[in-house]
Amino acid sequence: MSKPKDSSSPTQSPGTKKAYARRCRQLAAAAQRELAKATGQRADTIDLTPTMLVDFVISKKGDYLANSWRVVRSAVVSTLENRAILVGETVAKEIKTEIERLKHEKPAPEKEKKPVTSRTKDKSPTEKDLMRIRHAALAKQTEGAIDLVLYFKAGVTTGLRPCEWPRARFGKSTRDGYRWMLVVENAKATNGRAHGPVRTLYWEELEPEVVQDILAWIEIARDVGYDRRLNTIGHALWEITRALWPRRNEWPTLYSARHVAIAAWKAFYVRKGQSPAERLEALAIIAALSGHVSDETASTHYARANAASCKRVVPTADPAEVRNVRQVIKLDWRETMREGKAKKQAQPPA
Repeated sequence: MSKPKDSSSPTQSPGTKKAYARRCRQLAAAAQRELAKATGQRADTIDLTPTMLVDFVISKKGDYLANSWRVVRSAVVSTLENRAILVGETVAKEIKTEIERLKHEKPAPEKEKKPVTSRTKDKSPTEKDLMRIRHAALAKQTEGAIDLVLYFKAGVTTGLRPCEWPRARFGKSTRDGYRWMLVVENAKATNGRAHGPVRTLYWEELEPEVVQDILAWIEIARDVGYDRRLNTIGHALWEITRALWPRRNEWPTLYSARHVAIAAWKAFYVRKGQSPAERLEALAIIAALSGHVSDETASTHYARANAASCKRVVPTADPAEVRNVRQVIKLDWRETMREGKAKKQAQPPA
């Protein structure tokens, strides 16, 4: 039996390590709260051991879809590995034991899943929902709520991940026929999940307000307090959406801005009546704009094209980056099947 793949890779970017550490701190705090409730202690007085943390994380495995569980597992494993270097031999031995135990925990079977975590994320909020969030945020008149409005305005145009903004570069285009360009360092490039180290988005034209929104959010993202501001706007979004739709099972998250952008790109580039070659070219463009290594990811894991309920200004991709996208989707399956049958019939009998 092959061993599970090590969840902590030496190719992790600093941003990924930071995100993993933040996720692990959140899980540790949740574990302390749960233990405090069970024992009657104050959460901040509980000395959480590696074993207690891993016990808690594994007990919540059924709350996660497979991809989300792998992220949680990787976050805890990575953080514990970093901690093991800094502690004494006895604690380090306990940590290594718990790391191995956690690595062997596969995602829970589908039938055991509960309607929480990833299943509460609305990947395709409507334009009406986004407008209601904006109005509710502006009515609050807090810094976090105002930042939230700006984040969504910039995010639904560009489709950037929250962690990609600090190193994004936006300005006048160097490509003929386009006025604006955005160069983004792909967050997943070090893990082989991007088509290259960067992606470039081009627009023929953008409204002045949109230009200012993108520039303003880049400036915010480059500030040393960016992670804190992200947490603040994420909390503001949580409060607003639960107040607006208390009976729903799914609510928009900060990542929903990326989903809305990609949905708009699908609606623009993928059209009825396209030939297989045209459809594959369209999917490759969407993958390049998204920063994906293959044409399958955006098609499988992101909001559907009909989620883009209004016409947005859509960027185009760098042709060289489009060529770097790996084709996974097979649209000409009928032709492939016919060729396979023909080859089989042409073979001499054994």
